[in-house]
Amino acid sequence: MRPNNANNLLILDDFTSKNEKVKSPISETISLVARNVNRHKLSYDQLRFIMKMVREKCQLTHPKTSKKLPEMPRREEIDSFYGNISNPIHRLIFECLEGTGLRIQELCNLRVTDIDFDNNTLFVRQGKGHKDRVAIIGNTIKEKLLIYLDGRNNHYLFESSRHTKYSTRRIQQLCSRYSKSISNRITCHTFRHLFITNLAENNVSREIREIVVGHAKNSKAHDCYLHLSLGGSKEKIINILDKRTSNEK
Repeated sequence: MRPNNANNLLILDDFTSKNEKVKSPISETISLVARNVNRHKLSYDQLRFIMKMVREKCQLTHPKTSKKLPEMPRREEIDSFYGNISNPIHRLIFECLEGTGLRIQELCNLRVTDIDFDNNTLFVRQGKGHKDRVAIIGNTIKEKLLIYLDGRNNHYLFESSRHTKYSTRRIQQLCSRYSKSISNRITCHTFRHLFITNLAENNVSREIREIVVGHAKNSKAHDCYLHLSLGGSKEKIINILDKRTSNEK
């Protein structure tokens, strides 16, 4: 087995048997673990705890990976992206991604009943990490959504012609189609980065940004009240979002 000089890990290929009739060390280990899991009827959490204890006992650590800053497109490129969209509903989908900071799956799962138009808030159910949270929409996006929903009987905010919710794959395909002429790569997640960057540039505290976009760590019991009040920052964020959209007109 060859050590990897970069992080002292063992190369995975060295554990893979080149002979199909001979089991590799990894295959044998997986089979052994699987037999014991079935024999003792271990749950997912129990197995996860066992693996954690094994890592600690063997002093195994996760290799450090380099962190790269997201490459942000220029505002002109985002404007060009929107300019490529002729379908008003498709445009509204991406405006919502940029104007709310929702993850693509969260937007797909958003129900009309989860939107509190009176208070400019969205209730995100079971977001990443199976956590609920409150997100914010500006008045400009809110007004567009009200016009869009007028006369519709949607269960989910965005639905196909078959009255099923948009899939993440479908929105990703749309993003790819409308960004073909843009030099910098634009993905659905780009709009979430734009939302967070907009708040940061306007001096919204890191604590509030984490809560709004679902990045909060080490939450305590009283955090649920902070989610509802957003530390008194809701009006400030609404003004920031409205300022951005008014500048784009």
